[in-house]
Amino acid sequence: MKISKREKLMLLILGFFAVGILYYEFGYAALTKAVEEKTKAKNQVEEKYNKAMETIDSIELQRSKVKVLNAKITSQANPLYPTISQEHIILELDKLMKDSGLEGGMTFETVEVKGVESIKESQKDKELPESSLQKDADEYNYKYGEAKDEKNTISKENDTKDSNSNNQSLKNANNNTSNTSNNNNSNSTKDKKQSDSNTIAQLKINLNFNGSYDAVIKFLNSIGEYDRKIPIYNISINEKSLDEVAGSLNMTIYSIPKIDEDIESYLKWSLNNTYGKSQPFNVGSTAGAGIKANTDVADFMVSVKSATSELPTIIMGKANDLLRTTYAYADGNNEENAEITLTLKDNKYYYKYKTKNDKIPIDYSDPGNEFVPNSENIVLNISSENRITSNDKSGLKLKIVNNTDKLVKITVSGDDVKEPRVSIDGDSKNISVN
Repeated sequence: MKISKREKLMLLILGFFAVGILYYEFGYAALTKAVEEKTKAKNQVEEKYNKAMETIDSIELQRSKVKVLNAKITSQANPLYPTISQEHIILELDKLMKDSGLEGGMTFETVEVKGVESIKESQKDKELPESSLQKDADEYNYKYGEAKDEKNTISKENDTKDSNSNNQSLKNANNNTSNTSNNNNSNSTKDKKQSDSNTIAQLKINLNFNGSYDAVIKFLNSIGEYDRKIPIYNISINEKSLDEVAGSLNMTIYSIPKIDEDIESYLKWSLNNTYGKSQPFNVGSTAGAGIKANTDVADFMVSVKSATSELPTIIMGKANDLLRTTYAYADGNNEENAEITLTLKDNKYYYKYKTKNDKIPIDYSDPGNEFVPNSENIVLNISSENRITSNDKSGLKLKIVNNTDKLVKITVSGDDVKEPRVSIDGDSKNISVN
């Protein structure tokens, strides 16, 4: 069969179309799909790479956050026991009693794991009704030009001046040793349900004692200032003779699992060792040295350490704050800017301070938290250390704003002589740096 030129041309064109279709279906489409898959895989690898690089870039920041978090956890948990060991508790309480000059014994109840008890509604302090004679007294004071508010203020001041020092010490000791229970008193119903679900190991102790009244006061103060938190929720004292009293008290020991090796060091204690765990910047020993050396007792403490330390480079807070609720932290291998503001308002003293990471109190616009200076001056002790290497750049530039009528005395100890870590900024007229 003879094919014309036109038919040959059409067959040729059809052949080209057929080849193009076959190439598109089995060649180009397959290659395009492969390219898309490779592009998608490349994008996924790039995303993983970018996330990995972000993680690597932020590793120092994360390390600092971990150090600060660990310090906060340890600070909050440190006053509580790592475990309940009756043998060790007997040794501790016996030593506190003997050091105070008391004699007596103690009995233990069964160790329980339950929520922390809160005071019953019926046991809470209730506002007493006004005396029927108060109206006549107010009318008399009004006639003679003495307002009721002024009268109450003067009365309170006189009561404070005339109160017996031993009674005041007993009140302070009870406040120190039972603040955990008092904090629970203000919990709402929601908090109570939450505490019921969050259980803690606890041991109740009944302690009988006899000795002088001063020895009882000394013992209560020792409990309040002890490294471990031992709340006393009940105490009774009876006169035994002119120079001796007898009584009993009830206390509770709380323990929580620790994330460090505190339990090992606690259980390794022997009769010849000093009880208690050392503080991050030796709060107890430093304060004690200050008491013996002069009349100025530390109000605030600051620790400045190397970035290689397990603790944050900057820790600042009130002295002898066993619960660490007033602590502020910062961490990094660089000079940290921090600020402390002290204010006198309405005859009351307030403090507030801040670092890069923390503010005490959180609402920094207020004058701050109220405090009572421990001595004639406001004392700030700063504990530093020598630089470890040439790359050790951590330090503190502390700004002091003193809006009080007292002198702020700052003592810096242990700082590097050649390249100090600590520098103080403030008005030299009301700030003294040693």
